[in-house]
Amino acid sequence: MQTDFIAHHHPLTDVEILEDGRLRISVRTASGATINSGWIRYELDNEEYLTALEPVDTTADAQYWRVEIPINPGAATTYYLFKFICAERQFCLDAGGLHPRIRSRSFHFKHVQGLQTPQWVWNQVFYQVFPDRFRIGDGGSAAINKELNAHEEPTPLSDWNANPDPSKGSSEFFGGDLYGVVDALPYLQDELGVSAIYLNPIFASHSNHRYDTDDYSQVEPRLGGEPALLRLRKETQARDMRLILDAVVNHTSVHHPWFQQAQAGDEHYRTFYNFDSEGSYAAWKGFESLPKLNYANPEVAASMYSGDNAILRHWLRPPYAIDGWRLDAVHMLGDGPSAHNNATHMRAMRECVKQEAPQAYLLGEHFFEATEWLQGDQEDGAMNYYGFAHPLRAWLAGLDISGQPGAIDGREFAAWLAEARAAIPCPIQLSQLNLLDTHDTPRFLTLLQGDRDLYKLALGLLFTYSGAPCLYYGDEIGLPGGGDPDCRRPFPWDRERWDMDILNWCKALIALRKDTPALSRGGHLDLGADADSYCFARTTQEWSLIIAANRGDASTTSLDTRLLDAPGNRWRDLLSREVFITNEHRLTLSLPSKSLRILAPE
Repeated sequence: MQTDFIAHHHPLTDVEILEDGRLRISVRTASGATINSGWIRYELDNEEYLTALEPVDTTADAQYWRVEIPINPGAATTYYLFKFICAERQFCLDAGGLHPRIRSRSFHFKHVQGLQTPQWVWNQVFYQVFPDRFRIGDGGSAAINKELNAHEEPTPLSDWNANPDPSKGSSEFFGGDLYGVVDALPYLQDELGVSAIYLNPIFASHSNHRYDTDDYSQVEPRLGGEPALLRLRKETQARDMRLILDAVVNHTSVHHPWFQQAQAGDEHYRTFYNFDSEGSYAAWKGFESLPKLNYANPEVAASMYSGDNAILRHWLRPPYAIDGWRLDAVHMLGDGPSAHNNATHMRAMRECVKQEAPQAYLLGEHFFEATEWLQGDQEDGAMNYYGFAHPLRAWLAGLDISGQPGAIDGREFAAWLAEARAAIPCPIQLSQLNLLDTHDTPRFLTLLQGDRDLYKLALGLLFTYSGAPCLYYGDEIGLPGGGDPDCRRPFPWDRERWDMDILNWCKALIALRKDTPALSRGGHLDLGADADSYCFARTTQEWSLIIAANRGDASTTSLDTRLLDAPGNRWRDLLSREVFITNEHRLTLSLPSKSLRILAPE
């Protein structure tokens, strides 16, 4: 919205819950605008109420307003926005920004009563590991061979320096294991700065990806078995690192004992799945190797999450005491062959997990919009494909998630991000897991056709945008890769094969994020966008940062700094160390080609 009127509200710091159950809410507007009146619009019993804002403080840059409203007694969520009357116009500030009218309730700010989300997530730098392709442990071979000899013949391993063979698919193994992850902890934490590890599935399976689980109670012997997991858990706890495991809760493999007994004609276990009268069964997206579980059977729910010895509970308990679950294809589970009653199971799953470990992180896998799972009663966050990776891919690579043309400009990029942010409560925005690529997508550097400057720009946005950043193993050294299985190449531990410029860039971004609270818990304020640039601020009550991204040729932009709590008129780029001067609250900023600036007030 092109206007001199600017307003900002950060629900994390600008909302106070009073003892009488009311909310005290603050908002600020930039100086210079003639405001006839200011209002907060909220809903009780699905009806509109308007209460006047009270001006409480004025500075050279801003007007501060405050108001008290009741919490909605009839629902968990209190929806609200701000409305300012300026002569013949009005400006409405909702969670997606400033607009000339009231938009639908989905865009309003959302205060969810009693919302509990693990705030430790906000401060993390995550690192996703595909175990078979990350590292072969120096001390794990003997233990792994002992485990394998007790169960089956060891599988021949492919050459670690070779790329995956598409003809071998999920049956090709390179030999990475959990001992290798232990050996890599000094690199991950001490050198790179990673603080949390997310592991692709580690439970017993016939495949290399292990999304077809044979036994949820057994750690895959090829990965070192339970001794390797216990060692990894001990070492991560000693380093104060978090550990997230992958739970495949929608389906099993055809080798799982339940399915084997069902196939043998056991009517009891046939009800664990979705067989028809002719013996066919529902499977994940039609893949017969992944039979879908039937949550209409209470025994399935009890085995997976609700029973005292349920799988999701078991691994949250000592001695494993993992810090959370990434829930694979969780939006697809339900009663019968569809996702019927999905929300009922998700709410119950959340309740059971939080009973076991209140600070456990429940992370959902959703390739597309996940709004309905992110309202405070189901997941703590989602793998943020829709709200970050998809728009970034469209803006920088001109492609959609299917690999089809989908180019957008900076204005549409900003609008897409804002729409996704607005749909979910602020604490959950900060709990989203942002990513460039994963084991399911081509490497982002490859999508950019090897353009390292644009790739560094993408990494810069990953570490500055709202939500927790996650590197997929090898992102930090410029590891290339196309679609599956090429995106799952073994990590090259020969440092001569690393892109050290990209690695050093990642180190600098990680260090900056860890040292700057505004990047982990700050509010978001859009400052401007055009075809090739997008500028925004991350704000706290004490400090603000400006992030300016430019995908095109060198250019300049002019930004309004009135609401950025900058006491002086000097802004320093924290990466290049250049200094820029404001003039009457306007910051004229040069934007080098294919670059990112991160500026802080001096």
